Amino acid sequence: MIPIRWVAEALGAEVKWDEENRAVMVDTKTPSGHYEHPYRYPRQLQEITSPEMLLQAYFASLAYANNLSPEQTGAAGGTLGMGQEPYHTAYRYWSAEWQAEHPFEEFLESWSGTAHVELLKLYEAEMQDGQVRFFVETKHLEFAGHKRQLGAYYYAGFFTVALTEDGWRMTDGSLEPQNLAWALGGHQPWLADPVDVAIVQGLGRPLDEGSALQSRLKWHADDHITVVFADNTGSRETAVEAVRLTEGTWRVIAVEKSFLFSEYAGQSGGKVAIRYSDEQKEAVLEAGRKYGIEPLLPAKGVADDYLMEIRFTKHSLKLVYPHFSVEQSDRNLVQTVPGETAETIVLPGGQKLQWFPEQRTLTFQTGGVHVALGSAKSAGKEEFVKIARSMIEE
Repeated sequence: MIPIRWVAEALGAEVKWDEENRAVMVDTKTPSGHYEHPYRYPRQLQEITSPEMLLQAYFASLAYANNLSPEQTGAAGGTLGMGQEPYHTAYRYWSAEWQAEHPFEEFLESWSGTAHVELLKLYEAEMQDGQVRFFVETKHLEFAGHKRQLGAYYYAGFFTVALTEDGWRMTDGSLEPQNLAWALGGHQPWLADPVDVAIVQGLGRPLDEGSALQSRLKWHADDHITVVFADNTGSRETAVEAVRLTEGTWRVIAVEKSFLFSEYAGQSGGKVAIRYSDEQKEAVLEAGRKYGIEPLLPAKGVADDYLMEIRFTKHSLKLVYPHFSVEQSDRNLVQTVPGETAETIVLPGGQKLQWFPEQRTLTFQTGGVHVALGSAKSAGKEEFVKIARSMIEE
């Protein structure tokens, strides 16, 4: 028997007496000014609605986990976190196929000597085989070799997440140690320049070849950038997205590429069907596999339209024609503008289209594919509806 008020208030709770029910009420809400631990070990979430949420939950579990030997635990000053229990929760965030190839004992052993994992960076990378990839950077507290003391180590890598029968689950991923001595050694100094890294890792070119390209930097944050390249005419060639690691080097996480067609496949005149070569059809189908979709080809255009270019963006496939473009993805492509009201258009077959007048964009979804039609020219709602109907009905 101990005084409840003394214990509760010592833990930061507020104690009240309910005279009517003759009961003690303990409010565990953290009062203003009290320190709140930044990590709260979560049990496995009942519902995960996005791949980002999955990875955040995964690393939140690892934040309280440790796999230390008794000697290491003693050297660390005693019990840390919740021992090995959180690893069971973290393991369940992997897909059933991954678990079949990696038993829990193997997963647990991979964290041997680790006392804590902190998620530092989580950036969505380009899609791969219809699955979402993320760049991850982490900070670990772990024992190195036979040293009887904890050290801080930094890691980076990519994780792939897919929507399975069990919901969002990780299907692949690994972390590689960073080299904090890189800046002292002077090895490969070009890794500190985001433009040079974009040329070598993103474009796959030697530095001397890339120097002929014009580059423009678009900063998203101090450690997150997009390098936009153009040729000698000023025309955009590609864009490379990169992230800076704690060690000081840059890592490419996404590349926006274009596949140009020099062949003029035929005229449509806005009345006859747009003709596609076999090369174009195969290229479009192959491109769709990266995004996990069956892409649609419009049969009608605005005027003398033909397929000029396939553009690979971070999250979507874009087909470019002389008078319009067709963007396709497995995710919603609607970008709302404050104050803009979309007009709903219902086709004879019941298919609904959304027309955004300010953005001059028409969107719809069919067969699991989200489609957005846009134009930098004077194409209007009627032309877009005609193009959409050719993709849905023909």
